[in-house]
This record gives sequence, C-alpha cells and structure tokens, in this order.
Amino acid sequence: MMKLIKAEEIEFFYIFPEDDLVKEETTLINNPIMPENRVNLPMGRYTSKQLIETLQNGTDTRLAIFRINTQLPLPLKDGYDAYQTHSLFWTNKDINLKELDQKIKDDSYTDEDFRSAVIAHVQYAFCRHCHNKYIALVCDDVIYMYMYFPIALAKHISYQDYYYNKTGMIKIVRCPNCNEFIGLFVLRFFDKVEDGN
Repeated sequence: MMKLIKAEEIEFFYIFPEDDLVKEETTLINNPIMPENRVNLPMGRYTSKQLIETLQNGTDTRLAIFRINTQLPLPLKDGYDAYQTHSLFWTNKDINLKELDQKIKDDSYTDEDFRSAVIAHVQYAFCRHCHNKYIALVCDDVIYMYMYFPIALAKHISYQDYYYNKTGMIKIVRCPNCNEFIGLFVLRFFDKVEDGN
C-alpha cells in the first residue's frame, strides 16, 4: 500500500505504518534495484527486522524509497537509476505523522508537511573519545548528492543549498556515554555494539 508521492519536487515511495512490507521492505533494503557488479552500502547491513519496524512506525520517522541518479557523481560511461530505502526523520517534534499518513492517503499533503524532514539511514557510529560503537540513525548527507533532482528543482536551488538547508535543522545528538560529538549528523542512537561485532 506504499504510495508514490511528490514533496519538495522529489518523487518517492512513502511507506505507511500499517503496510505489511517488512519482508518486501527487508528485501528492498538489502538488495537495492541496481545493475549487477555494482557495490552499494544498503541500510540492511546494520538494520534488524525490529529496527525496520520501529522506523516504519515511529512518531517522527517513516520509511521511504528514493530514486537516485548515479550518473552525476560516478565516472560511469552509462548512468543508471537505483532505488534505495531510507528513513525520513522529522526534526519538528510537533509533527503528527498519523495525521500526515491520512493526508497522504487523501492527497491533501503539501510541501510544508515535509519541510522539516531529513533523509537518514542506519549505520555504525563510533565515538573516538570513549571508543564506544553504536547503531545509529544518521542524516544521509551522501544521498543528497546522488538523489535524482528534477530539472525544475535544480533551476531554483543547488544541491548544496538544499543539503545545507536540511542539515541546518538537525539537533545533533552527542555520544550517550561521554556526551562528546561523534562527528556525524546523529539523529538517534539505538543499540551499543559490543566488542567483536
């Protein structure tokens, strides 16, 4: 029941909390649709089924599938499109995502509903101060370079301006152990990773 929508001039598939997509979603996360012999760092490398469900049902997160254009940043003869699953994280804590879910179903959402949303992914976050390693939700600064931006959007703002506007809304979370900055746009920490993992 996921729905293709367009917000801030970008088309993507919005995944609803009630979507029974965990099996399909895990497949999409672990195996993005890309040509053979291309390396990718999928969200699923670090993401358990339980964490996927948490992101899909969060009060400030939803899963979404974005189209990226790999022709721009990579020196390939022929560019190709790929689809990657990421998390949307709303920096505005007043957002009611249940209301937004309904607005999307009714086609009554606007760009304003997504103004405070940033694209994020799950990855390891290592603190160089106390040497703890965590699984964390991190703003995906790379996807903003790879993302397929329609010509209409590219005429009005640069990729860099769009990225800085999005990251400027983030309140960066510090290491839960020593309270130092980790050096990433960490939005939320999940589990601490024990030595040897």
